Amino acid sequence: ELEDEIKEDAKDLIEDAILNKLEVIMLTGDNEAVAKKVAKKVGIKKYLANIDPIGKANYIKKLKEEGRVVVMAGDGINDSVALANADVSVAMGNSADITISVSDIVLLNNSLSSLQYAFKLSRRTFKFIKQNLLLSLVYNMITIPLAMAGLVIPLVAAASMSFSSLLVVANSLRIKLKN
Repeated sequence: ELEDEIKEDAKDLIEDAILNKLEVIMLTGDNEAVAKKVAKKVGIKKYLANIDPIGKANYIKKLKEEGRVVVMAGDGINDSVALANADVSVAMGNSADITISVSDIVLLNNSLSSLQYAFKLSRRTFKFIKQNLLLSLVYNMITIPLAMAGLVIPLVAAASMSFSSLLVVANSLRIKLKN
C-alpha cells in the first residue's frame, strides 16, 4: 500500500511526450499493483515493475540495440546504472550525487515541468541549428561565387563573411522560450 506520491505535473509531461511521438516507458522497482495504478493515473501504457537497477540498465541496453534513442530521467542511486547507459540521461533536482555525476542534464529543481521545458528547448534548438545551416549555405552559395568572379572587392567579401556570422548569431538569439 505504500507508494511514492505522483508529481502533479507528471500527467502533463506524459501527454506532451506522447503528442510529440515519444514512447514513454516506466521502469520501477515498485510492485506490479502499484506500478499499474501509477501508470494508469498518468497515462503510461507500457511499464515494467519489480525491476532492479541492473534490470533497468539491461532494458535500456536492449532498447539501444534495437536502434532506439533512449532518454532516461531518474533521481535515485538505483537509477544511476540505467542513466549511464541511456543516450541522454536526466537527473532530477534532488538526485543522489552518483546520479548527477552520470547524467548529461541536471535539472535544478524536482519539477517535471522543467523536464518538459528541456524537451521543448532541445527541439527548438535543433530547429534553429537547421535554420542556421541553411541560412549559411544559401548565403555562401550567393556570396562566394560573386567574390570568386571578382564582382566584389576583397573588403566587401570579408565584410560579407562577417555579416553571415552575425545573421547566424542573431537567429540563434531567438531560441529562448518563455516557460
